[in-house]
Amino acid sequence: MRVIFFFVFIALNLNAKTYAQNGEELDRRNGFKDIKLLSNINDNAKLEFSRNVRDKPDYAIYKPRKGQYDKIGDINIKKLNVYVYRKQIYQIEITTDKSMQLFKSLEKAFGKINTSMVSKNAFWEGEKVRLNYLVEGSNKLILRYRSRDIDKIIAIDDKKKIDSLSTEF
Repeated sequence: MRVIFFFVFIALNLNAKTYAQNGEELDRRNGFKDIKLLSNINDNAKLEFSRNVRDKPDYAIYKPRKGQYDKIGDINIKKLNVYVYRKQIYQIEITTDKSMQLFKSLEKAFGKINTSMVSKNAFWEGEKVRLNYLVEGSNKLILRYRSRDIDKIIAIDDKKKIDSLSTEF
């Protein structure tokens, strides 16, 4: 029994180290190219305002200026949206053609991809950043980088709004 427990412990420990290394690289890069998560949108001159999100004045979507962020290596970027909350970049969404070369490059950079059987998602995850790998249809791929801290920031802001409003009575 002790031998089985020992091997299970070793296997879990090795798996945790592999996960940590993958997550560390994703956190180190903290975004796509020079678009860094939780940075100020005004610090990136390659992006321009596209539109506000309906009914949410603190949220906006930015797109690349003409001639910027056109490719990932040899792969064309069809669409790139940068989502912003109060001038902070919290999500980067990139749409490309499906490519095995791109997938292999991502696995080389971030390690083996994780999958969730419940939600049928494929992703890489660090402590600060999560990268979803979404295949749509037969030839479309979406890479979605998202800051894991943004939900905490929004929750704190919402609490401040409620506290401020409650003092009005």
